[in-house]
Amino acid sequence: MEATISTVLHQMEQDGNLPCKTQSNSSPNSLLVATNLPSALAKVKDRFPTIAEFMVAVNPDRQLQISEHPEECYFGQSPTLTSLNVIYGHGAAESWLLPEIQDACLFMGIKEMPDNYQAAKLVKIIAQQYGYLKVDEVQLFFFYFCSARYRHFYNTFDPSIIILSLRDFLRDRNRAYEEREQREREREREEWKKNAITHEEYLRRKESGTL
Repeated sequence: MEATISTVLHQMEQDGNLPCKTQSNSSPNSLLVATNLPSALAKVKDRFPTIAEFMVAVNPDRQLQISEHPEECYFGQSPTLTSLNVIYGHGAAESWLLPEIQDACLFMGIKEMPDNYQAAKLVKIIAQQYGYLKVDEVQLFFFYFCSARYRHFYNTFDPSIIILSLRDFLRDRNRAYEEREQREREREREEWKKNAITHEEYLRRKESGTL
């Protein structure tokens, strides 16, 4: 059976794997009460009180906008997939991931869309294995995926294509972090050079007692 977002969400809700879309963190079923949320997560919760509202605002159409500034995706302050589950309850990250995957499939025009089982399991794998990724990074990944930067489908849906492509994306991500660290080291070295003194100046200051 071909999956749709609504059918997969409905099945996952029935299985107890998703939060209610109107659930607040004051619910006894949530992971944390709102008063215990770190300030950064509390701001997300204040802006988008439910996962449904977050999904409306942070939807696949946003990929085009954020892809223009990849460094902001890597180093910005958007919540991680794990944080979504902390803010909105167990399964929130999976809920958010489903439209991203379906959008990629529709864009690529594959003939056989993922069925309910494939879609549900894939979002669980991504949420569990790559929960440290920020939502902006995930959307950047799907933009690159749709841009044929990584692997691609062959007419039918294959979950492993997305997983393997995600690993390729992580190499790009690691490279971005390494380049940032290199720039930071160079900046620190330049600052050191500005404040450095020659050996002769060191001896002069030491002799005069100004060191």
